[in-house]
Amino acid sequence: MTSVIESRPTRRQASGATWLAVLELGWREGRRMVLSPAVLLIVGFMVVMGGVGAVSQLSAPSLPSRAEAYDFIFFIFALYAGLIFYVACHLVASSARRTKAEGQLQASPLSSRARSAGLCVGVVMGPGLVAAVAMVTLALLGNDLALVYGSDRPAAVAELVQLALTVIGAGLFAVMCATWLRFPGSLPLGLVALVFGTILMSDAERTPINTWPWFAPYIASPDWIDDVWTLMGSQVWHAVYLAGLCTLAFCVVMLREREGRVRWLFISAGVLGATALAGALQL
Repeated sequence: MTSVIESRPTRRQASGATWLAVLELGWREGRRMVLSPAVLLIVGFMVVMGGVGAVSQLSAPSLPSRAEAYDFIFFIFALYAGLIFYVACHLVASSARRTKAEGQLQASPLSSRARSAGLCVGVVMGPGLVAAVAMVTLALLGNDLALVYGSDRPAAVAELVQLALTVIGAGLFAVMCATWLRFPGSLPLGLVALVFGTILMSDAERTPINTWPWFAPYIASPDWIDDVWTLMGSQVWHAVYLAGLCTLAFCVVMLREREGRVRWLFISAGVLGATALAGALQL
């Protein structure tokens, strides 16, 4: 007669299983963000209208040139992608509250903080992956433009990284708004704050000092913003600063739960200090 003794998983094994579950949840949530009806409808409408406009200006339809493709992708991600994914990420992050399914999620083996972490991971694995693919495409097109046309300077690698980080940052800001502002108007409120806050900080004429726009959560590319302040700082450190803002948004999401809040307060303080340092070094 034999007996089987089941051993309890160690703390390290339990933690590893939790993070694997968070990654799996992040992949599913990221797919939901990318395939959100808001993204498909808005992007589909823009592609159709852009195609109609291009065809109407040509006597015979033809494929866009490399320069036209580069300008179109850069324009979309610099102006619209962050806002589109903000809406999609907020809808996904607030779906449980809007459908009154939060009670059912309490039975999930994942804690509330782990589910919030899964949403943040989803932003990186969904919209972030889309932005990364677009940035690689821009880098390849930009290199071809520099070799073939010898015209306008293609965006540097640090500036392309900034584009991707603005998309990720907008998604994390959406998750932060949906986590903390748990009422129906949080989506438009956060969108207004994001748009007008960025516009006001990016306007060098309205700011106290000419270098203040460098602290806006936006790209500082001379190819996109034709202003003298874009030539006065470091594009690399601005990318690090944007990465710090993204990490800070993640920390704020983690602060929503009371359990372990003190630890996350110390982590947030460290991230805030590192982000401030990167902000100072970019000038």
